[in-house]
Amino acid sequence: MAVAAEEFFGHTEKYLDYRKVVYERSDQTLKSNRTDLKLFKAFIEDRGFSFIDGPAVIDFQYYLKTERDNTGGSMNRKLFTLRGYSHYLEAQNVKGAENLPFSDILKARQGYRNRPDALTIDQVKRFFETIDRNTCLGIRDYAVCALMYQAGLRVGEVHSLDISSIDFEKQIITVIGKGNKRRELHLTSEMIQILIEWLAVRDRFYKSNQTVALFISKKGNRLAIRTMEDNMKKILWKSYIHTDYNVS
Repeated sequence: MAVAAEEFFGHTEKYLDYRKVVYERSDQTLKSNRTDLKLFKAFIEDRGFSFIDGPAVIDFQYYLKTERDNTGGSMNRKLFTLRGYSHYLEAQNVKGAENLPFSDILKARQGYRNRPDALTIDQVKRFFETIDRNTCLGIRDYAVCALMYQAGLRVGEVHSLDISSIDFEKQIITVIGKGNKRRELHLTSEMIQILIEWLAVRDRFYKSNQTVALFISKKGNRLAIRTMEDNMKKILWKSYIHTDYNVS
């Protein structure tokens, strides 16, 4: 017996709370899980499926590949989210959950698209010279990009940094990575100076004193991952760097 669509999606918030409390998943991981579940729900509703069964899941795979142009890895991640959710429903004794097909679906082949080349030294120099450090936003974006370049941080890791993440005296930054794993990295004196320059103008941002986030938006919110990605793409465009790239 298949699970009715309404019943299937009726436990998502409890599931996400369960992962947050019991497994201590990071906010970014939970956000990704929530996005995957919302996407599947929107697909089921749009296609008019009344039950979650094999044909519905196979059609979802076709949708991801043909209409959203997902890679094998991206498709597998979404199905992994749904598989974990189905196990939770089964543990909660949701009727029919033991028959959900997610564990039976084969993984998609994770082929590689054309990998972007690393920027050359001249391109990196041109990239940073393009950022206008005479503005508060430019000073902020320069610090964001410098952290990613010098410390090798992912965009999600920069997003989650708080002011307290940095020990300026010891020149140490504490980073929360994937799986909520904590690591400490040494920062160069140059990087420390860049961050000091940013903090000197951070107070000029709206409601800056109401958030502990290291990097904030003009509205005083923690700087969004999408905003950081878009800003970096704009800088690349202004730098006349025409190459495949991936902001991770």
